[in-house]
Amino acid sequence: MAADSYPSGVLTVMRRGIPIDIRYEPRGFDTTTVFFHAALASSKYKFPVFSGAGISANLPTNRIFIADPSLCVSPELRLGWFAGNHRQPRLQYVIRGILNHLVPATQRMVTFGSSGGGYAALYYAANRDGAIAVPVNPQTNLAKYNKAAVGRYLRLAWNLTGDGALKTIPPVTDVTRAYRAPGKRVFYVQNTNDRTHMKGHFQPFMDSLPVDHDVHPVLAEGEDGHRPPPRKVMRDVLACAISGSAPTAAIGNPADLASG
Repeated sequence: MAADSYPSGVLTVMRRGIPIDIRYEPRGFDTTTVFFHAALASSKYKFPVFSGAGISANLPTNRIFIADPSLCVSPELRLGWFAGNHRQPRLQYVIRGILNHLVPATQRMVTFGSSGGGYAALYYAANRDGAIAVPVNPQTNLAKYNKAAVGRYLRLAWNLTGDGALKTIPPVTDVTRAYRAPGKRVFYVQNTNDRTHMKGHFQPFMDSLPVDHDVHPVLAEGEDGHRPPPRKVMRDVLACAISGSAPTAAIGNPADLASG
């Protein structure tokens, strides 16, 4: 954290005995994109887990991939929202500090993630001046997410149980509050056929925004359920954020994006 420069590759910051693994790829661009992975589909993944390399392979951006250290706490835990655990209660603050070191203030920062990674993309962009968040089907308030998944996180990451446990942990678990102030830019990608997230996360988030917000919804039709929208839609929206261009008519019309 005290270094003046950082080598490319996987960097590991040990925090209270648990590694925070970061894959750092400075590529000579003036924008850096930070990628947060979604929940793991199984326990067979090898750590550290990084995602987003394929969708960003040919985009003009430096890249940072972060593995959620909370998943190291228990082999049964597959989703942690990059929010912390009982051994790293201030993880959100620590990751913010790491990103402030790796991404110079002179660079634009874009954050990208899907589902639980989308929550992280929203949170960390909200805490960086000038950042642009590109969340895909994100959770926006953990209290409105699947009770079994949240309960598993509280039990395995925090050693807590009970209906009121979520309110007792230190991390921010409702990102809508951070966007009630104007000036925060988001390209919010949502599969309209993910009905639970449309009703429980997308709509409450949009309803909470101030009149002069800078949040641009990209509603795309994908498979039924909590599935990502077409890959080209996600990539084109990410490319727009990386370029720093103003939201275009295409972002308001996903059909234009899908047709290229």
